[in-house]
Amino acid sequence: MARKCAICGKSGQYGAIVSHAHNVTKKKRQPNLHRVWAIIDGKKKRILVCTKCLRSGKVVKA
Repeated sequence: MARKCAICGKSGQYGAIVSHAHNVTKKKRQPNLHRVWAIIDGKKKRILVCTKCLRSGKVVKA
């Protein structure tokens, strides 16, 4: 299962950590995902959902 929200499709982003000496290190920022039981097409299914979708009510939890 990919680290991606099943509702909105939010996934990781690449960025950089820059120190005071301007040393650059690549970093991947992951979304805040939760595994929840949700009702999809009338059936219970476990999916990965970001917290934004959970809080906004886009997911019907089983």
